[in-house]
Amino acid sequence: MILLREDAMNQQQRMFLEQFEAMQTNLLLQRYRNGGLVPDAEVALLSVLEGRGYSRDQIDEAGRVGDTAAARHEIAEQEKAQRIEMRRVRQSADPAFKRFNLALKCVVIPVSAFFLLLAIPLLGNFIVIGGAGLLGCNTGENDVHPCMVLGSDVGSLIYGYVVDVFVVGGLNPFLAVMAFFGFLRTPFGASWLLTVVGIFVAREIRRQSFR
Repeated sequence: MILLREDAMNQQQRMFLEQFEAMQTNLLLQRYRNGGLVPDAEVALLSVLEGRGYSRDQIDEAGRVGDTAAARHEIAEQEKAQRIEMRRVRQSADPAFKRFNLALKCVVIPVSAFFLLLAIPLLGNFIVIGGAGLLGCNTGENDVHPCMVLGSDVGSLIYGYVVDVFVVGGLNPFLAVMAFFGFLRTPFGASWLLTVVGIFVAREIRRQSFR
């Protein structure tokens, strides 16, 4: 019999017994399957399990079932990872998917880079003021002067960058965000956004075809 008699227990076994009696049965079974128990702990654990109606054969059988389930789960995870990897390889080799990625980069990166440059202190000021000068716009700091770009008046934005020079371009990130949303309100900006969304949706549809 694995069940320990009270008078046959040593102090360490009693300690293990109290600890295991407070644990749930499924946790005890898992602990036994994990192994690595010292002899006194193993005896105490088996004693608790036997007291809960588990014989040694039942414990070993539960361990084999658990190992089988774990192995099946591991195989399923490996197969899932293989399917994901195969799908990724097919996507990377697909000419249409490559074209979608290239088109997305060509459309998004230049515009994003431009507005990121506008957010950099001083550099953004020089870009805006220099660009306004090339367009023939008045960049005087005495007042807001009209300046038409892409069909919209950006005079107030240019004035903001002109004044911002005096604080070393500290407000450039805020002004760049304003410029970006102002850009989206123009016909050209709206067309750009629709193009980005269209390419992204088409790419995702193509991606779904690999499932």
